[in-house]
Amino acid sequence: MMDLTIIIVGLLIMFLSAVVQGTTGFGFALTSMPLLTILLSMHTVVPIMVVFGLCSNILILIKVWSHVKFKKTWLFIASSVIGVPLGTYILLIIDQNTLKIITGFLIVLFALALWRGYSLKIKNEKLALIPVGFSSGLLNGSISLSGPPVVLFLTNQGENKTAFRANLTSFSLILNIITIATFFVGGLINKEVMTYVFWFFPALFVGTFLGIKIASKVEQALFRKITLGLIIISGVSAVFTSL
Repeated sequence: MMDLTIIIVGLLIMFLSAVVQGTTGFGFALTSMPLLTILLSMHTVVPIMVVFGLCSNILILIKVWSHVKFKKTWLFIASSVIGVPLGTYILLIIDQNTLKIITGFLIVLFALALWRGYSLKIKNEKLALIPVGFSSGLLNGSISLSGPPVVLFLTNQGENKTAFRANLTSFSLILNIITIATFFVGGLINKEVMTYVFWFFPALFVGTFLGIKIASKVEQALFRKITLGLIIISGVSAVFTSL
């Protein structure tokens, strides 16, 4: 029998995290994982995050599908897949905490620069997508932090909030599918994980749709500040958890 306290608190955590995800197109794991790991083990939480990441991305894509730029998404994905093995290799030869500290500081610096209005307009955007996607894959393979390079790039390019969410969500969706397949092979998605997924799903569903509604009401300038704020939090979190 499952602990009722875990179910109730977990539902609240999932709801709040889903609202963030539905509003910005990212931030689900960033919001929920630190809180959920207080209740459950990492081996249970991580697969839950991946499954729910896939579910929330599908719900968001239903709303913003027509705004997906497939050529942009394809380049992100292809170059990120190349970066993942190298990131894994770096993880094997360099201390993970050191990687997190360096990455966290860089993320915060770039995000603060964009927050203060500094941007570097890139004319050949198509060419720039390759190193951005590669960096995302590199970080995903080394410290499981794939989002910041793509978020910072789209913000730098002044992408409107709907296109931002559409392209980021489609990119994340493919990464979720690849990760879930890997987890299935490794036996990480088991009966316990799927039981929690069953109990928590209503909160994910309602929270994501509420976030989508909020996103339609949020002005572009505020949306930019929210996304950069979340990225700054992720960078600071990476540094402090490593220290």
